[in-house]
Amino acid sequence: MQIALISDTHLTPLEPAFDANLRAARQWVSGHAIDLTIHLGDITADGAVRPDELVHAAAQLDEWPSELRLIPGNHDIGDNPGETAKTLVSPQRLDRYEAVFGWGYWAEQAQGWTLIGLNAQLLGRCDAAEAEQERWLDALLPAITGPVGLFLHKPLFRDGPSDTSRHHRYVPVEARDTLLRRLAAIDLRFVASGHTHQSRKLHIDGTEHVWVPSTAFVLPDAAQERIGDKETAMLLLTLQPDAHHFTLVHPAGLVEHDLIDHVHVYPDQAAALRALGGQ
Repeated sequence: MQIALISDTHLTPLEPAFDANLRAARQWVSGHAIDLTIHLGDITADGAVRPDELVHAAAQLDEWPSELRLIPGNHDIGDNPGETAKTLVSPQRLDRYEAVFGWGYWAEQAQGWTLIGLNAQLLGRCDAAEAEQERWLDALLPAITGPVGLFLHKPLFRDGPSDTSRHHRYVPVEARDTLLRRLAAIDLRFVASGHTHQSRKLHIDGTEHVWVPSTAFVLPDAAQERIGDKETAMLLLTLQPDAHHFTLVHPAGLVEHDLIDHVHVYPDQAAALRALGGQ
């Protein structure tokens, strides 16, 4: 089975260049034998505060050339609780997202695998929406017998499960630890996440952790620590009955934009980005 992974498309009527990069990804998917595409969140540039972008993004993704699964990111529904969170998840934002794209978590059976998509933005909220996702997951896990792949917007950690530093780049520590305890009894082979706009692979205790880069843009080093590789790209996941393999893909026509050159998409951050870029 061939699965295309895309993330952080940041679709918006404000920036046709990001939409054009999605079209390059679509063209690549159309030209290959892709069975499923999974979008790892930040579908929109800021649909959490500009709801029209949810509708705009859905139009760009309409009639996708493979089956399509999506999970929301912080720019789609808001962020986890935390000191640096600017826009928090709310019931209204969740409702708006679900009205356009459906539930933010799901499970899929493929080649003897169970693929699980989780709404990382709910983790650590301690509210009814997080409890509902937990009940769904607790009902799913006991029936799983084969290998498992997990998809969510944010990485679980930077370098390993012993990390305790808090950063909006990662799932909140307590929620992460609770999730890992829930998953301890299954054969978790990989965790794929977006959000960082960087590509990276880690192998920890038999589980591969991959960061899927953005198709839209990279962030300048002055604005974001360089941990992995900063590039615009997508990943191809090949599944066999008891094996998997990730391949980095650079579709023809996918331009490596730098957010410094597109500050109008985030007007509340524009001054800071221009200062970082020396403009």
